[in-house]
Amino acid sequence: MLIHKFIIHVLDKNSDTPILNDFEGEINEEVEELLVKHISKALKDDDLKKCKFNEGPNIVKECCEEIIYDEITFVDNSKKIANEMFKIIKSNQNISSCDLVICLYSIDDDKYVGLLKLDYKKSYTHSIEFIEEKFKIQIVPNEVGLPSSSQKIKKCAFIGLSGVNDDYHLEVLDRDLNKSSDKEGNFFISNFLNCDIIMDNKDKTKIFRNSTEKWVKNSLYDDIQTAAILRENLVNTLKYKDEVDINNFVDEVIEDENLKESFIEHISREGIEEDNFTIDKDWVEKKLKKKNIKTDTGFEIKGNLEDFEDYLKYQMKQNSDGSVDIIIKNVKFYEEK
Repeated sequence: MLIHKFIIHVLDKNSDTPILNDFEGEINEEVEELLVKHISKALKDDDLKKCKFNEGPNIVKECCEEIIYDEITFVDNSKKIANEMFKIIKSNQNISSCDLVICLYSIDDDKYVGLLKLDYKKSYTHSIEFIEEKFKIQIVPNEVGLPSSSQKIKKCAFIGLSGVNDDYHLEVLDRDLNKSSDKEGNFFISNFLNCDIIMDNKDKTKIFRNSTEKWVKNSLYDDIQTAAILRENLVNTLKYKDEVDINNFVDEVIEDENLKESFIEHISREGIEEDNFTIDKDWVEKKLKKKNIKTDTGFEIKGNLEDFEDYLKYQMKQNSDGSVDIIIKNVKFYEEK
């Protein structure tokens, strides 16, 4: 990744106007490292969404297009983008002030515009006074500290061009997405970018896995054996099949028609309306390496998934009263922490 240009604008909701920068930022080794780390982490984040701009006029889309095609317009177009964000911040008291960083960067030969909303982080420093030949050192709060490279950005977007017809490539990270039921709560996607989320196979795979576990905990809490079988079927389906057929999946494990209907309705409410979808194997490989079990008796067991699947290392034994014994086998040494 190569950072070509960047600029930072100050958007303070307590001011009547934004403080818009007239100069590009100076790129040094430290600044470049900060931007590259923030962008790289966001692009790898599991909550990053593929999106598509809505039809009609769109200031952010048009400005990013001009920046990619004509770098001379970078400063002016960045001001237009920042001003658009400032209008939205002023219109909603729940949206925090921020610094908006806009950068032009490239990966291989493709250029992108990154929009990073840097929310202020309260930090502390010291002040030093020399009074009557004595040092007086105080702790001083800094209300407008910016996220360090080790901290996560809540909202950012990455816009590029792809395809022979310059179709828009748009990826968005919004950690507050869907935490609020109203549209204003999702202002970054709905108002600022004016785009819609495209649910891809990664999203569907993630939703299916998480929603299945959620349904098991709520609906099979008193049937530990069926819950274990369904969880095993979930893992095997994601690891060894190319596609999930939701009806076949539930038919293989559950006999009760009411439970089947409950499961299918639950998956639909969670966002998967299709009967089948292609499994994202990259996501599965990344997320199904570990397993974590918490029991109602207060124990927690963590380990590699392959160790849980090894009969010589781990076993779940059914008891006549419906409970199970969890057995960790062939242990020759252990340590306490």
